[in-house]
Amino acid sequence: MPEINLIDFFTYFDGQNNPQQMEAVQLLQSSMNKELLKNTSAWVVKYREEPPKPQWPITKAQMAQTMLCSEADLPDSLMDDFARCVEECGMDTKTMVYFLGQCGHESAGLRYPLEIASGAAYEGRCSDLGNCKPGDGIKYAGTGYIQVTGYAHHKRFSDFIGDPKVVEIGKTYTCEKYPWSISGFWWRENNMNAMCAARPEFTNHQIDEIGARVNGKMRPNGADDRIGYTDRAYKAVIGV
Repeated sequence: MPEINLIDFFTYFDGQNNPQQMEAVQLLQSSMNKELLKNTSAWVVKYREEPPKPQWPITKAQMAQTMLCSEADLPDSLMDDFARCVEECGMDTKTMVYFLGQCGHESAGLRYPLEIASGAAYEGRCSDLGNCKPGDGIKYAGTGYIQVTGYAHHKRFSDFIGDPKVVEIGKTYTCEKYPWSISGFWWRENNMNAMCAARPEFTNHQIDEIGARVNGKMRPNGADDRIGYTDRAYKAVIGV
């Protein structure tokens, strides 16, 4: 058995930031058979293959109908992130409808993937948000379509998604690259799928209960707006 697994080994390779690692890779290259360094080598061809595009669980037309926006406002990258979010968080169709409804309200129809306020109000909230260092409140202010807040959640999401830039850069990175996925991770961590499954009728009261879990009060802020987005999502996705 080899002592080193290269997949595990290169998981910790950060290239540009670590000259010792770059030198180690150069040493590895110098010891490799020249056939392995050709463009036609099997491992090079496989490495350069485009990853398969995720299957969108809803169409752009359905998303636009829910969010009251144009399909032109929905780039493929945004739909790809939504697809990953739904898959990674194990959402079924009804749960997805509730999720769309809450995210629609929180982001004003996907217009605001980043909290409007600076985040200064979150400074020093170490015990609940993990904002223990000066600047954490602003760096990790509400991001994603459900307005995820705080260093602690960013760190857990970073570990989950395997992207250290989530923590290194903070809200300005996640709101662009993972607006759906970081929101879905919050949803997953808070057992929202089970809560949605227990409320299959989509009554106004049930939508209020989901909104209360997201917003923290009953009735939640913007309750009627949350109902409106959820109703449109239900009609667009389930078609009733």
